[in-house]
Amino acid sequence: MNRVAWIVFAAVLLFAVLFFANTISTLPPLVASHFDGNGTATAHMARSFYTKFVFFMGVGLPIAMVAFLTLIYSNATDMKMPNRDYWLAPERIAETRAYLVFHGVWFGCLMSAMVCYVHWLILDAHRSAPPHLSNRWVAGGLFVFFIVTGGWIIALLRHFRGPRVIT
Repeated sequence: MNRVAWIVFAAVLLFAVLFFANTISTLPPLVASHFDGNGTATAHMARSFYTKFVFFMGVGLPIAMVAFLTLIYSNATDMKMPNRDYWLAPERIAETRAYLVFHGVWFGCLMSAMVCYVHWLILDAHRSAPPHLSNRWVAGGLFVFFIVTGGWIIALLRHFRGPRVIT
């Protein structure tokens, strides 16, 4: 299960790198980067800075977060969590650590996917002059992101809710 998460994470990051690298050049030298509630551009950044920003947010930050969580959880011996005596018992601590790393890797995938989506919205906004961002697509993307994040949190909490009873 952990191996699949790492493969998906690598694939999502590769997609993000290729997506950004192959689309950023289509943006104008001054990229509309902030929009008001009506979708009208209110701030801009140089394409060179936007490039660094989007690569950092969509690739660098997810890698840093996953690396940090892996480093922390791979060696943790004392964590604040529900039913900690059960989950941190010597016979289960390796499984607990692996699950937390696994869960962090999936969140890294979600972070990168969200930045790719926002970049796609920026690309779409620049198809019109002046650039205009679709609030409907922003709201839809945020809705999906929060629903998936909520599911991610529920899965994490359900996993650690208590000792598993074998019947």
